[in-house]
Amino acid sequence: MIPLRLYLYAGAALAIAGALWGYGHHQKNQGRAEVQAKFDAYIAKQTAETLQASLANQETSLLKQKAVDRSRQNDYENTKKLASANARLNGTVAGLLGDIAARDSQPQASDATEASARAYAEAKTSRELLGECSSRYSEVAGEAGELAKQVVGLQGFIQALQVE
Repeated sequence: MIPLRLYLYAGAALAIAGALWGYGHHQKNQGRAEVQAKFDAYIAKQTAETLQASLANQETSLLKQKAVDRSRQNDYENTKKLASANARLNGTVAGLLGDIAARDSQPQASDATEASARAYAEAKTSRELLGECSSRYSEVAGEAGELAKQVVGLQGFIQALQVE
């Protein structure tokens, strides 16, 4: 027969082994919970950083878009101003050319003497030169307006880029 002591030793060994197994299982689960908590905190931190970066990018994009919109509005306003100035200039040139044409009509034959004919010819030449100069001035002013519009557009573009 097996002595009672042996049963007691076997039972104690089994109890110790069970306790050790239970403690190990508990530690394993506790370690998993700690790792899971650290992982969840890491994911939350990464998500928050990603959201902050996304919001910063959206804010930068919004600021850039506002700058572009302001630039376009300024371009539109400047184009309107240039078109108005060009129309006024064309009207002035047309009026000047009309005045020149009216003055170029030949004087009456009874009024014409040799001196007055020479003076008339010189005046006509002067008026023609003035008309050509005013036409060229109008062309130059139109080209300057176009160049000014391009410069304003480029300045707006540069300002939009500097918002970054």
